[in-house]
Amino acid sequence: MKFKSKRAVISFVALWSIARAQTPAAPASGAQTPAAGTNAAPPSSLGLTPAVIMVRCKPGQSTTQVLTIVNNTAQEISFNMATEDVVVLDGKRSFSPAGRIANGIASSVVTTPASVVVKAGEEASVQVTYTLPPETAQRAVVTFFRGGAVSSVPGVVGLAASMGTLVTFNLSIDYQLEAGPVQASLQTTTANTILSQELRNRGSEPVVPTGVIVILNASGKRMAKASFATQRLLPGERLIVAATSPAQLPPGHYRTFSSFEFERKVVTSAGEFTITE
Repeated sequence: MKFKSKRAVISFVALWSIARAQTPAAPASGAQTPAAGTNAAPPSSLGLTPAVIMVRCKPGQSTTQVLTIVNNTAQEISFNMATEDVVVLDGKRSFSPAGRIANGIASSVVTTPASVVVKAGEEASVQVTYTLPPETAQRAVVTFFRGGAVSSVPGVVGLAASMGTLVTFNLSIDYQLEAGPVQASLQTTTANTILSQELRNRGSEPVVPTGVIVILNASGKRMAKASFATQRLLPGERLIVAATSPAQLPPGHYRTFSSFEFERKVVTSAGEFTITE
């Protein structure tokens, strides 16, 4: 069984600005007002490690992962743990609470402990065991840290937070990706053309394709090359990926050649567009 992981951080600067948007009290005698452009306090944030875990396993197998939440805010925060299945409907993701769908993964998840209290400036970890049903079409869950803190300071709203780790499961080698036609945005004097394509995962396993697109002029000369933003697609999911031309293109007709690599496979497509005067 193999797995990979990534980390996420969420900032609460804006949230704290809103929470403290009360009528300011007059400064105490002798108090100094911070100069314009300086920060009175360091940014507040929560960090979750890992943010994404990719597991390769077989039906019926289990994997145990450790998730760590870091509290860089000024308040103690309590979190309750919850895991939900990630379902794809009409090409889009949605969440389903544990036990709502047949042969789901979330209903068998065991989290220890089931809740944590994290003091300001500290971190806490939980151990989560995911067990795959013998038969399931599900390939992803999200384990959430959901919590908040009640402020003891009058006039200050307490902090509410929800962060989750996405866990995907690859159970077979059924990898299929479909790339739609190339679409080009209007090029202006201040914006280069943006080339986009819709990708659709027609297989039964998650994929993370990496793509590039080459722009050729009418005579076949390569004018530019750009990379598509990398995004993860669950089975049945559809996403639009985009790449910006690194250079302004002269008016004319252009052809494109794009390729997407995933799981030792490559999907290619050709397109064309025109840059007007």
